Amino acid sequence: MEKPLRIKFYSIYDMSVSEFLREIEAFFKHWEENIQAPDLVRVLELYNVKKYIDAKLRLKDWSEDQFSEYQKRCSQIPQIIGTYFGTISDADLQEQFGVIDWGYVDDFWQLICDYKVYQRFTPDVLKHLMEARSNSIWHILEHKELVTSFGQVLAEELSHHPETAEELLSNYLAADRSNGRIYIPDEFTQTMKDQVLSDYIDSDYANLNFLELLSHAQSTKEFPLSDKLKLKAQRRKEVLKEKLFDQPGFSYGAEVTFKSIPDGSVEEGYRKEDHVYTYTYSQEWVKENQDYPTLLNNFIYLFEFVDDCFRCSFVSLKSELGTLEKHLGVKGRKDYLIGIQFDVKRVRTLLQMYAYCEILQKQDIQLETVIQWFFETYLKTEFHAEGFVYKPPSDGTTYIEKCKLLASAIDGILKQYRLYCEEGQIDRELLELSSGHVVFSDLPSRVKKKYVYADSQELRQEMGLLFSDQSIMHYTEKTKSKYQTLPQMLIAEKMKREDFAVYQQGNLDWLLERGTLILDEENVLRINTLRAILMKELFTNEVMCPQYYDKVLQNQVEEFVKAGDMRYESRLFSKPEQDYLNYILNKSEFSNGLDLRNKYIHDTCPLDEKIQRQDYMELMKIMVLIVIKINEEFCLLMPATENTENVSERKEPHEKG
Repeated sequence: MEKPLRIKFYSIYDMSVSEFLREIEAFFKHWEENIQAPDLVRVLELYNVKKYIDAKLRLKDWSEDQFSEYQKRCSQIPQIIGTYFGTISDADLQEQFGVIDWGYVDDFWQLICDYKVYQRFTPDVLKHLMEARSNSIWHILEHKELVTSFGQVLAEELSHHPETAEELLSNYLAADRSNGRIYIPDEFTQTMKDQVLSDYIDSDYANLNFLELLSHAQSTKEFPLSDKLKLKAQRRKEVLKEKLFDQPGFSYGAEVTFKSIPDGSVEEGYRKEDHVYTYTYSQEWVKENQDYPTLLNNFIYLFEFVDDCFRCSFVSLKSELGTLEKHLGVKGRKDYLIGIQFDVKRVRTLLQMYAYCEILQKQDIQLETVIQWFFETYLKTEFHAEGFVYKPPSDGTTYIEKCKLLASAIDGILKQYRLYCEEGQIDRELLELSSGHVVFSDLPSRVKKKYVYADSQELRQEMGLLFSDQSIMHYTEKTKSKYQTLPQMLIAEKMKREDFAVYQQGNLDWLLERGTLILDEENVLRINTLRAILMKELFTNEVMCPQYYDKVLQNQVEEFVKAGDMRYESRLFSKPEQDYLNYILNKSEFSNGLDLRNKYIHDTCPLDEKIQRQDYMELMKIMVLIVIKINEEFCLLMPATENTENVSERKEPHEKG
């Protein structure tokens, strides 16, 4: 039976701090007894006691003399540990290691390295220690000196350990490895790695999340992966998914329809029984408003492809990920983060595009033709921007041909736009000499200070403390779990510094220094509303658009920029939009990207016509987004000519029911 875990240091922010500090106080009352002939567990406990005191963690009722005495005693601990490891035999070490609590295993291997105890080890000793605690190999691999010294015995253990495949995938591919980085011995060859991964794919314990990670991973010099191995993982993943979906479980989605709604309003709803968001639009509105500006405006005001600051509304945002989505599953280091909200938005906008194209076709209108009008007629008429060319697919074109043409047209339009920004006109001969790829992050904007981003770790930390669902600041004994964020709490309650726990008060002091919190004349904590509004906006959307703010908010943004906490950028697309475009069109940024552009340009696309049609709708969404973003550029810089219809101007309000 394992000995109970005694004092253990996790972090200065852990909620167990106060409890363990009381234990430490009791520990020091019996100091002489505790340091006499310590066993391995006592040595590990001493090591953790010192961590608390070194971190200057203390209870409020400890006097300065008391804390100073604790520090003095802790200075003896390194010598006590050194003496213990210097005299213990290999047999004693093996016997005691087998019964220590699992929470102390990481501390054990750290001390083995710190005090060079491993230099007395033979491979057999290490093997026996791993046999005593089989999962201790993952702690061993966190120490380069152990891996270098015992590569062969570690390679042998890795070759048959059931968790090796998942540990390899986590180490090289996962975005968040909670156990820390591991070092793989050179003796564990590429052939051995391939065999372990192949066996894992075939095994009964293969995890769907890790198969997903492996199937879309990009091969690297550090971790080579063959296409054959990835395909094997892909096929195994599909088999497991079919079995999973045969079982009853949680479902969600979206439903889009057009029906008779004479007043042109929009009906939105939510069906609790199947978690489906419903959107119903007016047939009459489309039939009675067939002018091209309104048909394009529908994507802004009817389908809400962008928000009130013209930010794309169907990108993935970290703030929309639920707690479980953030922490469950395995996310690749280069994955585009996807959650339920993103899936719902993607389904909604795809269905909107499907339904809209169908109802337009019934009116003998092709959306591609409307887009051609925007580039070749509207920009020239409204803004004297000549030279844009967009050629839609002809009637009868198959979906695979449409996708190829549209993927190419997206590149072409963005190159024309870039040339217009750089030269003030589109020189066709110069354009035809341009053969480079379109890099979304390089596409310029002529609008100064178009976007604002966080530009300091301090601001990111501040936003996390205020708004993250993982923040330690929105729970107190006084308020319990009543509030989701610190600003909500401070707006609703009269809170003072002493209402917060010791481990929270340092953050309060820092937020006061930052000017985000304010103490009123009664020492009640208040929120700086102006700063909080902007930080909430930035935390939620990852980008701000000051062109749409009033002067007061713009001035506050300037203050953030001057302090080095925020920065301006002028690009056609915001960073979340750039990431989304890279996810859909290529794999330059994200290993799980759909790669639609390259699949159709290089003729490696699927042959299933249903998939081709869906891909076409994805590409049409992107072309519509490009239309909206380019139109925004011109509208922010130049007013439209009189007596014409601006694409950004809403013809009639659409009330939501």
